[in-house]
Amino acid sequence: MSASNESGETSVAEGGGVRAVTRAFQVLQSFTADRPMLSVAEIVRDSALPRTTVLRMIDTLVGERMLRHAADGRITVGARLIRLAAFAEAAWAVPEETAERMTRLAQETGETASLYVRSGMRRVAVAQSPSPYSLRHVVQVGDEMPLLVGASSTLLVAASGPDAAEQVLASAPVDQLSGVEAAAFRKAVTEAARDRHAVSHGAREPGNSGVAVIVRDGDDRRPAVVLGLGGPTARFTEERVSVFLEALEAAASDLQHTGLPPALD
Repeated sequence: MSASNESGETSVAEGGGVRAVTRAFQVLQSFTADRPMLSVAEIVRDSALPRTTVLRMIDTLVGERMLRHAADGRITVGARLIRLAAFAEAAWAVPEETAERMTRLAQETGETASLYVRSGMRRVAVAQSPSPYSLRHVVQVGDEMPLLVGASSTLLVAASGPDAAEQVLASAPVDQLSGVEAAAFRKAVTEAARDRHAVSHGAREPGNSGVAVIVRDGDDRRPAVVLGLGGPTARFTEERVSVFLEALEAAASDLQHTGLPPALD
């Protein structure tokens, strides 16, 4: 059941969440490290919210110092986010030894190494070490990707329990289900759970491939974590994938000792 406010909008979102809070986060998520200053029109486009809702959210977030009005009329992040950013960095930064091990993995294989965690219906990059090549797979820490495509996503589902595939298919947003064949997804998850690794070619974007192994299985208390390599499909030949898997398994074993971000303990 949901209550209505004076504007006719429901104040409780589907699933029991507070809709206004969800929409405030949609506005905040429009901003990125590369785009710290946006126009109202850009926020409306990126958040997919009505303009009137965006204006109300901006007013509220400015009042809370989460956002502020820039001199040119655009909206930018507010000083209050500094404290939250510092808190998030402390909670989600990988230990130095883990970062160094991922760097060695990227140098050894020549491909971008990324550490992913499952977060709801998405996978999130919590650490990344880039390929030494100019032609490489680019992933930024904090990037969120659908949980239904790609080697790392498939493996995260496989590592989340025997019923995870059905739960994901039942709960995934419509936009994530587009183009996904349920039978093929179930088969891929089953194979990934059996093999403890996953490989994909062009699943998320043409010309890009990925290989991933499990660092930690998920349970009711802790989310699954996987370590993956991503790069141009031309470099992910069958022979190279075998080499990548051996390197990944060694690195994943080391990461179990060097540690994960404090937030994942």
